Parts: sequence; C-alpha cells; structure tokens
Amino acid sequence: MPLLSSEMSESVLTLTWAVEAPAEAVWERLTTPSLLPQWLGELVEGEVTGGSPFVVDHGGGYRCASTVTAYDPGRLLAYTWEFPDEPRTEVSWTLSHDESVTTVRLAHDGLGDLAASYRDGWTTHLMFLEASALGDSLPTAMFWQIHATIARLNARGE
Repeated sequence: MPLLSSEMSESVLTLTWAVEAPAEAVWERLTTPSLLPQWLGELVEGEVTGGSPFVVDHGGGYRCASTVTAYDPGRLLAYTWEFPDEPRTEVSWTLSHDESVTTVRLAHDGLGDLAASYRDGWTTHLMFLEASALGDSLPTAMFWQIHATIARLNARGE
C-alpha cells in the first residue's frame, strides 16, 4: 500500500499517498463524472469544477452534498462535505508530481470524533483511486470488505 503518512489532530485527518501515475490521471479521477464511481460514488447532481455544487451518491441513496471552494486544475481541489446525518466539513486534495509518482495529500477538516472512521474510509477510497488511475479499477463490490480489513488493522495500531 503506498500510504506515505496518516495523521489525525483534533479536527483534521491528513493522508498522503503515492500513485505511480501522472497527476493528470489522478486529477481526472477527482473531477470527471464517469470516473468518480470507480473510487468514490456516482455523481448525481452538478459537476466538480470551480465554485460548483455537486452531489455524490455513495450507494443506496446515501448522498453527500458538496460545493467546490478551491479549484486549481491538476494541483488543488477543495470542497465542502455534508452528509445528512453529519456536520459540514471540508475536504481538500493537493497533488504534486515528481518523475513518475504523483503525491496525493488528502486533508479532511472538521471531523472531530469521526476522524478514525473517516481514516478507514478515506484509506479505502485512496486504494480505489490509485487502482483507477493505474487503469485497473477495483470492483466496487469489494469496497466494504477492504474497508473492514483496514479498520481492523488500524484498530490494532491504536
């Protein structure tokens, strides 16, 4: 697993991941409607572009409403993140590319007590994002099995 670092503070979860693919391939997965289902969920409203609201269905009608707050193509994407049963938070993606590796820094701010569960979820999503960027998408039916494994591993390390 190309997880470079995982940090949790009082309010921010930060994961840094290495992907052996061009930054453009990773950026496409973050913003292209037809590619979002390979790693995150189905875009059902709006678009992921500067200032735009969008809604992603994570399965079974469980939808997250977001609005893009920062958009620098190929480098930075930030948006609000709000599920109906959770407080509004902020997600940001920062990409940097060095030779054949793209470093992806995900920061999710405002999580409070939800940080540990989001660490497991985002780690799983990053695995799916990487596989998609490498052109070998993982079956979405495997998401919760992989998530459970990551949650068990992280629980042992705490």
